[in-house]
Parts: sequence; structure tokens; C-alpha cells
Amino acid sequence: MFGVFAGMSQPAFFCLQILCIGFLSLGVWSLVGLIRNVRLAQSTRLPFVILPFLLLGAPWQLAQFIIVPIAKSLPERLTQNWLPLLLFHEFWHSGYELFERLKTDTFLTVSPGGLILHTCDPDVNVQLFRDGQFGKPAELMSILNIFGPTITGTDGPESRLYRRITGPFFSESTFRRVFVQSTSGAKLLLVALLRPDAYQQLRTLSARLSLNTLSQMVFSYQTNFDLVQALAFEDNIPDGKTLSYSQALHGLVETMGTIFLMPRWMLRLSPFRSHRRALACYSELGSYMDQIKQARKIILSEKPTDRDSSNEDLLDLLIQAGASSGVQASPVLTNAQIIGQIFLFMFAGHEANANVLVSIILLLACHPEVQNAMQRDLDCVLGQTCSDTWSYDEHYSALMHTTVGAVINESLRLFTVIPVLPKHVPPNGPWLSITVKGQLHLLPPNTIALINTSATHRHPKYWHKPPEIIGQSKRSWSDIRNDPRQRPYAVADFDPLRWMDMRNADDVTETGSAKFLKPRAGTFIPFSEGSRGCLGRRFALVQVCAVVATLFKTHSVELVTDTGLGLDGEEAWLEARRRAALALSEGTKFDTSLRVVQAVPIRFVPRNR
Repeated sequence: MFGVFAGMSQPAFFCLQILCIGFLSLGVWSLVGLIRNVRLAQSTRLPFVILPFLLLGAPWQLAQFIIVPIAKSLPERLTQNWLPLLLFHEFWHSGYELFERLKTDTFLTVSPGGLILHTCDPDVNVQLFRDGQFGKPAELMSILNIFGPTITGTDGPESRLYRRITGPFFSESTFRRVFVQSTSGAKLLLVALLRPDAYQQLRTLSARLSLNTLSQMVFSYQTNFDLVQALAFEDNIPDGKTLSYSQALHGLVETMGTIFLMPRWMLRLSPFRSHRRALACYSELGSYMDQIKQARKIILSEKPTDRDSSNEDLLDLLIQAGASSGVQASPVLTNAQIIGQIFLFMFAGHEANANVLVSIILLLACHPEVQNAMQRDLDCVLGQTCSDTWSYDEHYSALMHTTVGAVINESLRLFTVIPVLPKHVPPNGPWLSITVKGQLHLLPPNTIALINTSATHRHPKYWHKPPEIIGQSKRSWSDIRNDPRQRPYAVADFDPLRWMDMRNADDVTETGSAKFLKPRAGTFIPFSEGSRGCLGRRFALVQVCAVVATLFKTHSVELVTDTGLGLDGEEAWLEARRRAALALSEGTKFDTSLRVVQAVPIRFVPRNR
């Protein structure tokens, strides 16, 4: 062995020494950090699990691509207590399993890099949402700041400033317009969904509808004609551009990680086509947003100063905050801040709605009995009226207190917008307290808190599993529940009628003869809660409600069975359901949002067929 070192050149031996010293120093630093953090964890008196890496730290983000495949090849008994806690992108699939295995709803993970609090306890969720001392780890959300600072990617006074400026847009007047435009757009979507191959582009079609509706309502940009072109994949590409508006945004959504991590100059020089595509999407979307902003500035400059503020959209509010006026000596927002908010509402607003709509359509295809019940309620509320006469004031609340609202809420429970919502104890502040089952626990500064919405929404104490048998005995869910690939069993757990079952309710609302479940605080949190909850919550619900009502008032969705398998009608349908359920499990991915990426063979047919 020493002969090998003796034969090495002096520079090579020196480099080897430096490498060994580096690894030794890293090992010592890790050990010292781990000992310190274990002591901090012990002082909280919360249960904790020791991990080799910090879940959200850079070392793990770089090393996981090598370590995870190796760890997954080992016997599960060696990794089951720690590896799932490092698989951030699989938290939705894990559901409540992580907490069930540890027999606690709140615990810490401890690593050399720091402490992370994991919870699905409703009471702890509420404390983290409503206690203003807990901040938002803006650095973890800074991926959304690729064009400029955003509400979500900042914290403290800056984030509150953006909320104060944009908040007035989300009013009853806006929701009325959203409802009408969503029914109009849904009719155009339905035409596209009737195409034979439409199921292969279900998510793309839903995203294009959602983007068009948002653009018309939020920025007064685009028309229904643009939607017709987008749904036919015949988008207009202006001179000087290589991508349409929707192509640029949807392409950027797919490559946001690349844009966030790599400098622009490196993308320009990269030989990889995917990198050049990412840069093109980023550059052209930035150009579209700047054009939208500049065109509106010209329009606003020509309008009288005493214009009707009730007709202002969100873009008006942002541009006015970025301009000087008689009552505003200097601009409140910079150009980067305006563009940042435009991008955030473009991205988050349309992405979440599209994902929810896709999950609703596919879940109803797997549950025809629920679909039938929902259509009966649609007939009851809407009668034989034309969708052009439907209105937010008359129909939205009524629909949301029927099976329509139950389907939307249950879909949001199972396919939540974001599987994990982050909070933290500010690094330069005091220790902050939480109460767990009546006991006070102090959390040290710089502790990250992850509210696991996927686990919260599957907590067996608050969300019971539906009956094993639905209707005919042959339609048991055992084939799905006994298949571990089907985790987290979203299709089998889909039970909208729980929202209309008063036995599960701590509190209920009543509209006419219809009663509706109001979940216990902290148990249903698809849009977060508290003063920093999602501004677009009602916007999203109004849009999805109108689209679902329009699609299913006249049409039904059904699974396409494979006649080549040699199965009879019922068996063929059960096999199609099993495959659809698997696609809704294995085909659901979590990166910037939770989305179903695998196609499920379905078709829309007229109800009177």
C-alpha cells in the first residue's frame, strides 16, 4: 500500500492529502453539528429521528441521486425508519404512513444541518398558521422569484406589502366575472374533450383553459378566440417569437428547476437542447409579461384619474403601485416587483386550478355512482336553464353545498395543492413555543416546520376510510388497497358523501335543506390558513365549480375499457378502474406542484346517450 503512495508524483500526493483533509474536516464538522443539534432536539422534549442529511440542504439535493437508488436496493427493514423522511418528492405518496410508523403526529428530524419539525396534528397546524411569530422560510420558496420578488417567495413586511396591494382585486365583483367566464370557457373545453384522443392531453387542455380564464380576469389579456386556438393547439405566435404565450408559460413550468439553479449564460452556452428550450421559455415569457405591462401602462395613462375603480383588475393595481402620482410621491413597487407578481399569479393561479380539475375528472370516471349523484344535484339546482344564464350570486353557493362542492372538496383533500406547507422559527429571533396534546414545547431559532397536508388530509382520526364495498359486491376496492403500488390509495379513498354525512361533523353549515360538513380547524388545509393563506382560494373554487357544473350538466365521463383483454363487461371495467387508479398513484408527481402526469383512457359522452 505504501508502495503505491511512494510511486505517486508529488502534486498528485499533495492533492490526495488535501482531499483526505477535506473529507476529515467535513466528517468532524458533521459530527459536531449533529451532537449540537441532538442536544437542541432533546431540549424540545419532542420525539425525534436522526438523519444523515438535512432534507432541504444542498448536500442532500446533490447526493440523493446516488444514495437513494442504493438505499432502495437494501432490505426495507434497514431504511424504513429514515429513508422516507428524506424523500421530499414522495411525501404525497407516503401520506400518513410516516407518522403512523413513528406513532406520533408531531416529531423532529435531526441532522448535522439542522432541525425540521414535521406535523399533521390539526392543533399544531393552526398554531403554526395563526401565530405571526412563525415566519415563512422565503429561501425555500425563492424558486418562484426567477423574474422578481413575489408574495410567496418573500416574508415579513415585503410580503405583506404585496398582499396589501393585490388583495382588493379578490372581491365579490371579481368572482362574479370569474364564474361567468369559466362557464363560457368550459363549453369550449368540452368541445376539445370530445375529440377521440383528448384524454392524452387532458392536463394540457385543462391548463390552457385555466390560463386563459386567469389571463382574462387578472390581466384583461386574451379572449375566447385565443382559447379556441390554444385548445386546438393552433396558438398564435407573434412575429419575433418562437413560442406562443401558453407554450412559453407551460414550458417554463416544466423547467423551473433548471432556470432557478443554472446561470443564464451557462444555459446559453449549454450543448443540451433541454437547456436551450428552458432559456427560450424563460426569455419569451418575460417578454410577454413586459408587453402586457407596457400596453396596460399606456391605456392607464390615457384614462381619466376619476375612473371607476370597481372595474380595475390586478394588473391595474400593480401598475398604479409602480407609478408616481399626486397622492403617491414615489413608486411603491419597482419594475422587478411588478413582473414578479405577474408571474406568480400566472403560474400559481392556473397551475393549481388545472391540477384540481384533472383529478376531479379522473376520480369521477372511476366513481360513476358519485358522478350520477352529482348530476342529479346539478339538475336540481340548475334545472333546464342555459349555462349563459347561470350566475355567481344565484348558483355558486347553492352548488358548493351539494355533491358538486363535496366532489371538489374531496378532490382537494386527496390531491392537495401542495403536499407540504413550510414555516420556520426566524434565525435571529427567540425560541418559539407550540403546544402538543397540552404540553408546551420550545423550538430553537432556525427550526424549519413542515405542515404535511397530505398526512393531515389522511389522518385516520379525522378522515375515515369509505366502505370497502360500493354498490355491487364485485366492485370491491380490495384489488387496489392490496397493491402497494397504489399508495396512497386516493381513488379507493374518494368519498365525497363524507362532506354531507353529519356523523363526522364538529360543525355544519345549512343552506335550505342541504347540510354540509365544516371540518375541524387544521384538518382541511389545501390553501393554507390564517392571515397568510392563499389570496386566490375563492377565485380557484369559483372557477372549478363553474367548469365542473358546465361539463357534467350535459355530459358524463367514463373509463375506456380494453376489449382486447378477453374480459366481460364488468371485469373489463374493473380492470380499467385498476389501471386508472394506478395512473393516479404512480403517475402523480410533486415538483413545483402536485400534478397527474400519466394519461388515463377516458371519454366524455352525452348524458342522454
